[in-house]
Amino acid sequence: MKLLKYFVAVAALTGALTLSAQAHLQFLGFTDFASQHDNNPDTNKEALGNFLDQDVSNFALCGNFEDLSGSTADVNIDVMAGSFLVVHYGGPKGGSLEFFQVVDGETNVNVPFNPNPADNLASPASISSIREFCPPGTHVPDSGTTAMLLGSALAGLGLVRRHLKR
Repeated sequence: MKLLKYFVAVAALTGALTLSAQAHLQFLGFTDFASQHDNNPDTNKEALGNFLDQDVSNFALCGNFEDLSGSTADVNIDVMAGSFLVVHYGGPKGGSLEFFQVVDGETNVNVPFNPNPADNLASPASISSIREFCPPGTHVPDSGTTAMLLGSALAGLGLVRRHLKR
């Protein structure tokens, strides 16, 4: 009977973790690249602010992925939950900048290799660069906090194990 309890508990936990591990990248829209000064982090941040119609001066550059023109598939990157991605797709007259937001607390996403079908300014298979901008308040926990969380989780598992032995 105890073995069955453990099996059900492990199966439920595995199922819950599997279902929650989905990379959610929300497409927000796009703008033409020709209206930008250059393809660098500062102008991409300015374009993001113009697109969102808000002040992004306190957003931090937390990821910079360049020279992606040789990619042949979706680009998998580690990101901060809640961050915004500015993706440059090449094309006639410079292509476009597409804007995405990382949603549902994800930390790893696949950036589409091809531009959004609504984007008629970029050529297929033309991803050039990805810039990740983090709003204030999104940060990585330091190593002390990470160790404390891991220790708490292990202690919790020990207590659950002791409780199930009864």
